[in-house]
Amino acid sequence: MNVYDVIVIGGGFIGVSSAYHLARLGSRVLLLEAYDIASGTSGACSGRTQVNEGHLDDLNLFLIREGYKRHQTLSEELGMPTDWHPLGYLCLVKEGQDHLWTSWSERAVALSKAGIPTEMLDVKSVQEAEPKLNTDGVMGAAFSVEGVLNPFRLCYAYVEAAKRFGAEVRAYTPVTAFEIEGQRVVSVVAGKERFSAGVVAVMCGAWTPTVTRLAGIEVPIQHTAAEAFITEPLPPLINNTIGLADFYETIHGKGKAVSFGVSPHLEGSLLVGEAVTMTSELHRRVTSWGVSLVAAELAHYFPTLGHFSIIRSWGRPTSFTPDEEPIIGWLPGLDNLYTASCMIETITKVPLMGEYIAQDIRQERVSIPFERFSPLRFAAQR
Repeated sequence: MNVYDVIVIGGGFIGVSSAYHLARLGSRVLLLEAYDIASGTSGACSGRTQVNEGHLDDLNLFLIREGYKRHQTLSEELGMPTDWHPLGYLCLVKEGQDHLWTSWSERAVALSKAGIPTEMLDVKSVQEAEPKLNTDGVMGAAFSVEGVLNPFRLCYAYVEAAKRFGAEVRAYTPVTAFEIEGQRVVSVVAGKERFSAGVVAVMCGAWTPTVTRLAGIEVPIQHTAAEAFITEPLPPLINNTIGLADFYETIHGKGKAVSFGVSPHLEGSLLVGEAVTMTSELHRRVTSWGVSLVAAELAHYFPTLGHFSIIRSWGRPTSFTPDEEPIIGWLPGLDNLYTASCMIETITKVPLMGEYIAQDIRQERVSIPFERFSPLRFAAQR
């Protein structure tokens, strides 16, 4: 039997950052990942450190503001580059969407007061910011400075830093069973080995319910399937990340839908999304209609782009809870089973939340009201 203080299951943003902070605080940590590090939703995202699209309550604004600050020095802390750099975000509002213009104008005021500068730009200013953008049908945009990074580099930087503090990391080691005695998980079965720990922490995103069911526990995590692609390196075309203000209206409740977002990366590639499908199946596939329609959206907004090659496309499940808040804390029914998943603006908050999660697992004082995210809030509703 291999014995640890904490076993972290899941090699995405939340798992690797929590493993790093746990090891840094002195815990003996084992991280288990069923495939490769960042092979799930974390490696399939745009890499944005979002600042202006989340909930406007004080706690969320604090996490966004302070998490963003931490990204400015995170590469130095972890000892590896994450490719993070500041970048503007233009959230386009289309003509006829006066309700979105009003809501984003109110949001801009609230964000700016909270220390996240956001302004509304008219269509002339949008065109000046993005000379090659087709602004036909656009009335303006909300603008903030956020950032973008390489999600694979971020995950691997956390992994290597965790190893330096003594953490053990095993990829391609799927968990197949929990052994339970009384109210505790006494061992985790993965591959041909059994591992034991004082705490078992499940941090698998959309796959979290699949793992917790091994312990007989259901967690209320849902998901949609999202598709995106990345282009070959291209000549300079886009100066900012660009998205649409009606993204959630477009995809909400639809069996399948396409919205548009594009982020330029340091090496010149464009990461473009996304097609969204409602499904109960967990998969990594892409569809011909999804990639085709997303590519058509890119061609519409940047008609001078011409021909380009797609070097990789992917599909990944995007997880969420019924109240669209994270689910973080001790699971009811077992004394030592913990979970953390469904974070909003995950990349932005990870430098802070990984540390808070580690403190919570170690039962140390956490400086924010962590009980807000507890799984017990759903148990109380049943």
